[in-house]
Amino acid sequence: MAKELSAVEQLKASRNPLRVIDDVYKEALEGVPLKDEYIGLLKWYGMYPHINGDGTEDKKYFMKRIKLVDTKMNLEQLAVMAKIGTEYAQGLIDFTTRQNIQYHYIQIKDMPAILELLQSVGLTSRMASGDGPRPIMTCPVSGIDHDEIIDASVFVKQVDTYFDVNEDRFCNFPRKYKIGISGCKCHCAAHEIQDVAFTAFKTDDGEVLFDLTIGGGLSKSKQIATRANRYVKPEQIQDVAVACAEIFRDNGNRENRNKARVRHLLNDWGIEKFVAEIEKVIGYSLQEGLVEPKIASFENRNHFGINKSKVKGESYVGFATNSGRVSGEDFQAMSDICKKYNVGGLSLTATQNFVIYGVKDEVVQDLANEIAALGYPYAPTPFRARLQSCTGKEFCKFGITETKEFAKKVLVELEEKFPEFTEDVTISISGCGNGCSQPQISDIGFVGGMIRHDGQRVEGYEVLLGGNLEGSAKSRISRKIGVKVPATGLVAYVGQLINDYKEDNLGQSRFKDYLSVLHADSVVEDSE
Repeated sequence: MAKELSAVEQLKASRNPLRVIDDVYKEALEGVPLKDEYIGLLKWYGMYPHINGDGTEDKKYFMKRIKLVDTKMNLEQLAVMAKIGTEYAQGLIDFTTRQNIQYHYIQIKDMPAILELLQSVGLTSRMASGDGPRPIMTCPVSGIDHDEIIDASVFVKQVDTYFDVNEDRFCNFPRKYKIGISGCKCHCAAHEIQDVAFTAFKTDDGEVLFDLTIGGGLSKSKQIATRANRYVKPEQIQDVAVACAEIFRDNGNRENRNKARVRHLLNDWGIEKFVAEIEKVIGYSLQEGLVEPKIASFENRNHFGINKSKVKGESYVGFATNSGRVSGEDFQAMSDICKKYNVGGLSLTATQNFVIYGVKDEVVQDLANEIAALGYPYAPTPFRARLQSCTGKEFCKFGITETKEFAKKVLVELEEKFPEFTEDVTISISGCGNGCSQPQISDIGFVGGMIRHDGQRVEGYEVLLGGNLEGSAKSRISRKIGVKVPATGLVAYVGQLINDYKEDNLGQSRFKDYLSVLHADSVVEDSE
């Protein structure tokens, strides 16, 4: 049974966030420093204190994460999001790997205005963070892409609404709960690293089913999801998603936060017991599914360029950011361009990039050119397409190295030094071992820390190589190879890898495969 809700948890489940402002944030609004329990409640509304350079919390400013239910913003929502970015966030905006938007420099005094703006266009920040169901990962062009397997946005909204309406049952998890539901042809929602995921495929006779995977996740206890050996019918998705949530809520580890994830419960129980418990909760047996569908490799999971929509006469265009950071000025310009061409809206990808959809064919090239002119190409270089970075020590209490602005400079240097490099490569720069930018599944991952270099302690990065996603059977967690590089030497190190590959590819035809076998005999065991 779920534990009784505390007063703070009852406020988490409040239908009116402004009541939370009135009841809990009064002291903050009057300038009194926030109490720790208030900080915990703020997280439920997607807010985390900024961090000073000395690592202490700056409770005057907050990062605020906005929940996008199906990754999309229509024109009205986009206009409001741009307004918040320019007027309340000092123009500092990040696109996340969980298809959300993060604002920086948000102040408590502005929260009533921000919440009213969000409510005016049907958006919220409630349950964008905290120990409950996180926004559901899905394809950014679900319901739009001409060649998708099925429009999964219907199921995403259905499941999200269920959790929202029944929030009193789902606001007291042992820790966060991450779901993926996707009908994408290229599996861009990264089902292998979700707590629970439903991945669409077509049977030989044309029926659409979803392959069920459980127990994926990154951070320090990284793990590729396990196939449940069950196929889920579209109408069963909500039953299974809710059942898994209840199982995690009632059985997850509440004694050790480091073990409070679905994957730890799965490892304790085994997949057979976990599936049996699901079927017990839902009251029926799921279809046996021993064969894993064919899954696209990680580097092919994108929607860049001009693509045909399933709506006649319309296209969508995928664009790349530089490491996920977008200025308020640029975000406002994107909104203005979208309004100018009367598009359907803008959606976010799981790789810190974005898609503009509902674009009339006769103007799609003009729109693509205008967005590209802002610095967001629709035919990006391999580096720009797949270089991700986390928040870093600039704002995160766990960050050891500065990542966001550093990563932006790294990307530009790589493009300048290797203009002829055309192979797919995923690079991730993380400010600490939690790895929020996903170095654990990248071809080249850099994990930040302080290292000794030339007799000095400097910001540096431990190198990980060979990560990839390609289904439960073929996915690889990247490995430590015993190499650490100073931040100032990171570009040179990537350059060395590229040049070494050109000289001797170790019998591999692709750079990513070369990286997967490089130093394979010198893997360093994790100490976590």
